[in-house]
Amino acid sequence: MGPTGAPAPSHPPPPVRRPPSRESFRVGASQEGEREAEGEGSDTGARHELANAKGESVEDRNKWAVLTLYEALNARDVERVQQLLAPDIEWWFHGPPEHQHMMRMLTGADEEETAATAFRFQPDRVAAFGFTVVAEGSAPDAAWVHAWTVAPDGIITQVREYFNTSLTITRVAASSASSKDPAGSTHCLPLWQSRRPDPPVKSFPGLVLAI
Repeated sequence: MGPTGAPAPSHPPPPVRRPPSRESFRVGASQEGEREAEGEGSDTGARHELANAKGESVEDRNKWAVLTLYEALNARDVERVQQLLAPDIEWWFHGPPEHQHMMRMLTGADEEETAATAFRFQPDRVAAFGFTVVAEGSAPDAAWVHAWTVAPDGIITQVREYFNTSLTITRVAASSASSKDPAGSTHCLPLWQSRRPDPPVKSFPGLVLAI
């Protein structure tokens, strides 16, 4: 049922929805514990409203949500992860299948790994463009990029994951109509470019994500 990734397909595969249910996290929480987690999730939304009242930008707020998620993932803090992610989060992957670390974290497939062997996502760069937050990091044998979508209430609803892939993010902008093109046209404005790994990785395809 898990999505697969090819080292260098000509086009990215379609998105695959994998709901990280409470059962998939293998926490065995009671109904009372679930109600407590839902209450804390509502408190998260209140914190976001308070942040807006203090004049915090949408980009800063969304970066905070993503960085908090990385901390929770690395600490294997299941309750905190559940508060930050939508129950039907959309997860999309491109890269070698052996690097599907995020999927294994969210489904509990890595629970038998030790602290020394477990993969840790430690972003080197984080940038936000509205409700899209991009994070980039590296490991000894791989480079990764995540493109997160954060809803207005601060809940993360989508992640597009890239391993050993060069990613360029662009924004689609409409051109003014002209006599030759009455309907107008669109063009892409480059916003962000991932870094090449050092040392270089042998297979490193490039993709473009328009937001």
